[in-house]
Amino acid sequence: MSSNKKIAWSDSYSLGINVIDIQHKKLFDLVNRLYDLKENKNILEELRIILYEFSDYTRIHLKDEEAYMASIDYPDLEEHKKIHKSIIQQLSKIIHKPASLSIIQTKMRVVAKRILVDHITQEDIKIKRFEEASKKESVDEEIFDISDIELDN
Repeated sequence: MSSNKKIAWSDSYSLGINVIDIQHKKLFDLVNRLYDLKENKNILEELRIILYEFSDYTRIHLKDEEAYMASIDYPDLEEHKKIHKSIIQQLSKIIHKPASLSIIQTKMRVVAKRILVDHITQEDIKIKRFEEASKKESVDEEIFDISDIELDN
């Protein structure tokens, strides 16, 4: 896999949670803007803008994701928050360490793969599974709820 190729969104990354899926897609778009950059006199400013926008939007997304997990009483929320904190630290290191465009593109590709692809397919998918299991359990309770049945004596 070439280090200068964009990272494509796949429907397999979709969690079926609209706001989170939209934010994930935007993060893919932001990372991919790095690969549209060409060496020119404004490259450092353009690079800085994209990196900060990606970092800022990642923070917004992670807070929204954590709020969503709290709203569904996700049991592994605290562990997930620790992973999010690590993501923010990785981004900060890249942003604050001077490097060439190609090195930053390569580093961001690795981080983006970890943040976007791996995190979605390994961690965020657990949110979807938990929610699906909770919905199934709720439906099962409704089906088998006999508390309102009157018994004839």
